[in-house]
Amino acid sequence: MKYYVDFLAELKKGGIAPVYLLYGPESYLREQAVQRLKEYILPPGGEQLNFDVLDGSILSGQEIVTAATYASFLPGRRLLLVRSPQIFHAAAGKNDREIKYVLDYLAAPCQNTCLVFETDQNVDRRKKIYKETARVGRAIEFTRLKPADLTKWLAKRAKEEGCTISREAAGELLARCGRDMYTLYHEMQKLSCYTGHGKTITLETVRQLVAARVEDNIFEVVDAIGEKNCVRALTGIRNLLLQKQQPQQIIGMVARQFRLILQVQGLAGSGRSREQIIADLNLHPFVYSKIYAQRKNFRARQLVKALQNLTELDHNIKTGRADFYPAMETFILKICL
Repeated sequence: MKYYVDFLAELKKGGIAPVYLLYGPESYLREQAVQRLKEYILPPGGEQLNFDVLDGSILSGQEIVTAATYASFLPGRRLLLVRSPQIFHAAAGKNDREIKYVLDYLAAPCQNTCLVFETDQNVDRRKKIYKETARVGRAIEFTRLKPADLTKWLAKRAKEEGCTISREAAGELLARCGRDMYTLYHEMQKLSCYTGHGKTITLETVRQLVAARVEDNIFEVVDAIGEKNCVRALTGIRNLLLQKQQPQQIIGMVARQFRLILQVQGLAGSGRSREQIIADLNLHPFVYSKIYAQRKNFRARQLVKALQNLTELDHNIKTGRADFYPAMETFILKICL
């Protein structure tokens, strides 16, 4: 989150660049950055006349430059937001003419305009257009926050809403919602409203109010199989069907879970560290923790046999030789024995 804190600190010092490139997957903080720019740049009552939003996916570089050089209707600077610009990630050799228009503008940017390019896509940092934007102004990559930073942010959000959140509740919320800050923001509003001023959001409250993701239901099914609890495992399968998951998707997700358990077993047995396994398998730390715990419920040959049975089950359903739920019920009963 340091990139966002540094951005805010620069604004507070009056350091507003003539051009910004805000890119990356963290959409909540990108939107917050745009809001902060509006607060610092636009004159009182000037949002309607001194703020424009353009669709960079359809506009040419010439049209963007023309808009950037429009005269301001009110005293003070204009803020021009160009969403989804193509010039930063276009294939090499394409849009060179459009890029040149913008490069010429960057050589002498309009002093009365703050031009902001904003996109959730990755950009090619080798391109001249990126380098010139970063040199003349600021290019900021909005990456997903790490769990530790998100935990601190959740605590801050709770405080702003007049309550607190326990560490266990924050961890469960992250496990259920992932790292999307928009989702976390709205869930925190719901949780804080339900909890009430001056009280603490608990683990039980999160489990009661925040819907489990499909991934969590898969963990529940595999946990139940490992504990030889057929009823709970089949209940989990029915919940997935109620969530409109297709049979092939369910089979694939259960198979992926068994495959990950087998991989974690092997890597942990070979002496790989927690961090190395997370990196090797590209796992979220919360997911790794659950899989690492599940590995104790199965022997390697059980996992291999389960994967073989799921492959056969998938084939039988696709060819019409079996119906999904009875076949899955038989699979679960066999593996629980």
